[in-house]
This record gives sequence, structure tokens and C-alpha cells, in this order.
Amino acid sequence: MIRKLRELARLYGIQTSYIDMTKQRRDADPEALLLVLRAMGAGVNGMEEVPDALQRRKDELRKRTVEPVMVAWDGRLGSRRFDLGYHVTEVRGHETFVIAAPTKAYFPGKNGGKTDGGRLWGVFAPAYALHSKRNPLAGDLTDLETMVDWMNTLGGSVLGTLPLLGAFLDEPFEPGPYAPATRLFWNEFYIDLERIPENTGRQRPPLQSNKTRLIDYRRVMSHKRRILEELSREFFSRASPIRMQAFRQFVRENKDLDDYARFRAVTDRQHRGWHGWPARLRDGTIRRSDYDEQTKNYHVYSQWIIQDQLRALSERAASRGQFLYLDLPLGLHSESYDVYRNREFFIESVAGGAPPDPVFTKGQNWGFPPMNPEAMRLNRYQYVIAYLRNHLRYAKLLRVDHVMGLYRLYWIPNELTGDKGVYVEYPAEELWAILSLESHRAKAGIVGENLGTVPPEVNRAMAKHDIRQMYVVQYEIMGDPNHPSLRPPPRKCVASLNTHDMPPFQGFLDGTDIDDRLDLGFLDEKTARKERKQRAVMQRTVATVYKHRRAVREAQARQRAALVIDRPYSGILKFLSDSMANIVLVNLEDLWGETLPQNVPATSTERPNWRRRMRPSVEQIRKMAGVAEVLSNVFAQRSRSLPV
Repeated sequence: MIRKLRELARLYGIQTSYIDMTKQRRDADPEALLLVLRAMGAGVNGMEEVPDALQRRKDELRKRTVEPVMVAWDGRLGSRRFDLGYHVTEVRGHETFVIAAPTKAYFPGKNGGKTDGGRLWGVFAPAYALHSKRNPLAGDLTDLETMVDWMNTLGGSVLGTLPLLGAFLDEPFEPGPYAPATRLFWNEFYIDLERIPENTGRQRPPLQSNKTRLIDYRRVMSHKRRILEELSREFFSRASPIRMQAFRQFVRENKDLDDYARFRAVTDRQHRGWHGWPARLRDGTIRRSDYDEQTKNYHVYSQWIIQDQLRALSERAASRGQFLYLDLPLGLHSESYDVYRNREFFIESVAGGAPPDPVFTKGQNWGFPPMNPEAMRLNRYQYVIAYLRNHLRYAKLLRVDHVMGLYRLYWIPNELTGDKGVYVEYPAEELWAILSLESHRAKAGIVGENLGTVPPEVNRAMAKHDIRQMYVVQYEIMGDPNHPSLRPPPRKCVASLNTHDMPPFQGFLDGTDIDDRLDLGFLDEKTARKERKQRAVMQRTVATVYKHRRAVREAQARQRAALVIDRPYSGILKFLSDSMANIVLVNLEDLWGETLPQNVPATSTERPNWRRRMRPSVEQIRKMAGVAEVLSNVFAQRSRSLPV
């Protein structure tokens, strides 16, 4: 019977085993296979039902003489030719959806940025972590625009930040950028109130600082919302004809906006996520009496304002050959609008995650409902295309979180622990085709987050389709902790020292992350001692790179405006800047030796994730001569002509 169970699982795209990080094969737990099969609609509640379910699935697939989706690479599908785009056609008498896409995705070429040969550089900064005299409590889009302007004076082309998508900042409450309330709309938390036309010329008392380094999302959002609600009421009661015409055009261009606003208005009235709503509402029927009309108007108005400011930021960057580099998260909050309105595309009885590894021995449960690969295909990827287009309206570079998810995703049944999950396959070729096609339509580049243990076919496909890979020094050097080394960054990549899920470079050198994981109970004393020894070897590797690269002149270490640029950091940054990588991305906080991370994976309340403001203000950063000098050197190194 186990053999038939595994055969049934494979027919649903469920992998019955996988190779773990220690190169050992792990067989899927039979209970997990049954639970995932049930979640996918296979009609099995126990082993005794497997034979009938297996026969049904075989019959179903046998009758499927034509796949519901086909890909025409470069417009060719057998002897037929298609214009690049989406088509509904007949094949052997059956209707099918054809994605006609270029084999290679779009990516900015030689003249696409501010340096010759496409060797660009930029900075990474979480929007919420920025602050200024104008805006001391949490960053907004004007702070990002200030970074774009400052970077332009230094020759920088790319501004990277974390997801800016709509979030729950009341009840439910989740400020984390990787658990958004939607992938189709944006977060009004990042609105600059002073730039709203309806607010021009008004003097309002500022929200007083709480004098901590942590962001109080509820307090800041409550302050902004009071003002936005007032402006919304005034707009809908006496807007000028020109402003109202622009607003109506925006609403026409965002066909799901009214529905999203109603959903958020009901959430505001219920003070809880939709799983806890009364039955009719929970089942998807919202009536006019279920929400306050002014609250709905607030959400519509806020989306108009945030998207207008996003457009202005994107266009300001593009006018100077710069790129806004946004991030597309893998998952969503389980109470999100997208799951509520598209629940047939999601599997709510399981959660996405990661299998066990040496750090997380019970696996990682990320808590979001994964998408149903079969339902995505049968719906002709309407939702996928919608959330991609939402991002590519403003991003000229888009990072796809956990790009391995295009191939397979680790599903953990709600009844089981993270070590009992199974991998479920996704229609990778069709998803690559959509990414490629949409990148050309938007003239935007795609970057895939391919860190960690990634099957070789993923990296091969990224190369085939011109999707840029990521090169991260701290990942590279930890590949073999006992014998660390650094391979040169490849040409088609975005290279950086770290990511938002890693300690800053100084914290990595100091090993503060080891101490933190020991404190959290992720490591025992023996393992921590082993990691400290390995980290000392890595430090010597970093020093060797500095020495061989002659990264800085002797005795150049200096202190300016409370800033120390140490030689190992300068050496590694020069190592990246001299490379053939398409883009070098500099974590802003590394420039003044920050040691605290923005996020500690596998924690929630244990650490203040996604809440820490940067130490210096935007104004202070711009005055740091040492920072400007380091980045000017990056520009000079990136601008040098290198042999092809």
C-alpha cells in the first residue's frame, strides 16, 4: 500500500523523497503524504482509500490529452507561431492557454544605467529604518527619494529595499514585510503626508518621538490614519474636477481596488482576521451594511496617494538612469485579502517552510498558505500575472524571494511538525515564461533569490532565461566553514556582502550572531564553540582577500563623523566592486559598522524584527565624508573598463 501511496503522490506532483543539506536522502513520511494529498483534493482520508484515488487520478490524467497551459518559447510551439503574449487557442480540438514568451528575460543593458558596460552599483536600505528631521519616527517614500538623490551625486544606480506591500497594522497586527496583507496593493504607512495635495499648506503638530530606536508601527500608523481619514473626507466632499478626474482614472485602472477597500473596511470593523468573521462574511459575501463607507473611502484614497508617490519615486529614478529595486515576497499573511478572494489558489491546511538543517533541526514553518499549483494553471495564472504587474509598474528591478519556489516548495501539514513536511512541485517552465514575458513588457530586470541549498536545475534555468542570480559573500564564505574561500562573483549576478536575514558585516566578523543564536537556544555551547573557531578561519580569509587586493592604502583607517571604515570591509567591498557582477549592492548599515540585524530568522517576539531604525538620520548619512568616499570609490572601480 505504501508503494501505491507514493505513486499517487507523484501523480499529484508531490516528491516522495529529497536530498537534505547533509547529502542524505530523506523519505517522505506516509502520514504527511496522506495529509498533503487530502489538502490537494485527492479524496483520501486513510490508506484504505488510496487504491481508488490512484485509479481516479490515472483516469483523469489519461483524459487530459492536451495540457491546460503550454509555453511557446520565442513564439514557437511546434509548427505554430504566436505573437509574444497570452493566447487562448485550440490544440487537437481542446482549448488551451498559450504563454508566448522570449526565452530570455529583459535586463537593463550596456546603456541601462550610470556606468559603462552595465557594471552598476547601489545601496540597500529598509524603508521603515530610515528617519530624518522631517520624519523622525519611521521612513517613508520621501526618505527613499532622498536616498536616490544622494546616491545619484555619488554615481549610484540602484536603490534596493524590502517589500512595501499592504500590511495589517491594527488588528490583526503584522508589520513584517514578508507576511503582507496583499501582493496587489501597497502600504499607506510609507505615505509622506506633507506631499498630499489636499494637505498642502496645513500646519499640523508632529507626532512626538518616543526616544527609542524601535519603530512603534501602531502609533505611527494611527497618527497617519487620522490625518488621511480627514483628507479623504474632505476630498470626497469637495474635490476639484481635475483631482476627481485623476482619481476616477486611477480607480478604473485598478479594477480590484474597491473590493480590496471593502475587505479592509470590514476588517477594521471586525477587529480581527477574516477566519474569525461571521459565516456569510467569511464565505466571501460582503454587503454595504457590513462596513463603514468612509472607512472604505479612506482605503481607496490611501491607495491613490501611496501609488502616486511610488510612481513619482520610480519616475524620478528612471529619469536619471536609476532603478528602484523592489522585493516580491514568497508568501502572504494567512488573513490576507489575496487568500480571502482567491482561496481556491491556496492550500490553507498546510504551511510553506523549509526542511530541517543543522541550525533548525525541526525545520522552519513560515506560516503562510502555499499556492495550489494545479489551480494556478487552471485559472491561467491570472493572480500571478496581476501581482507581477503590480510590482513592475514601479520596479525596474524585481527580486523574486525564494526563487526555488518556482520549482518546488516545502509543505508542512498543520497537524505535523516542520521535520515532517514534503516537497510539492510547481510548473516551473510556465512560471519562467510569465516572468520573462512580463519583464519585457515592463522593461524591468528579474533577480532570483537562489541562496542556500538550491537544486542545480534552478540555477541552470536562471542562466538560460537571463534571470540574475545572487552572490552573497557571507553565504559564499560559509559554504565550507572549515576551508572558506571566495570565488569571483559571476557576471550575471547581484553581489552583496549580506542580506536582510543575516547579521551586518561587522556583526558577522565579530560573531555576534553566534552569541545570539546561543542565547535563543538554537545552538548549544559545544556547537557555538565550533562555530566561533570556524568564524576565526573565515576572518583570516577575509583578511587575506584584503591583503591580496590591496584594498586600501597603508594607515588609511580613519574616523570621520563617528564612522570607522575598517580595512577588511574596504577590501571585501573592493573585491566585489572590481568584479564582473552586473550590480554590487551595498548594505547602508555596513558603512558605519552596525552589528545588529534587521531580522533574526525563526524568531518573532523574541527579537525586534523589522523594527530597528538606523543609527544615523538621513541628514547625518549624507554628511558622512567617510561614507561618501567609500561609495565614490565603488563608483570609480565599477566605472573602470575591464577586459571582456
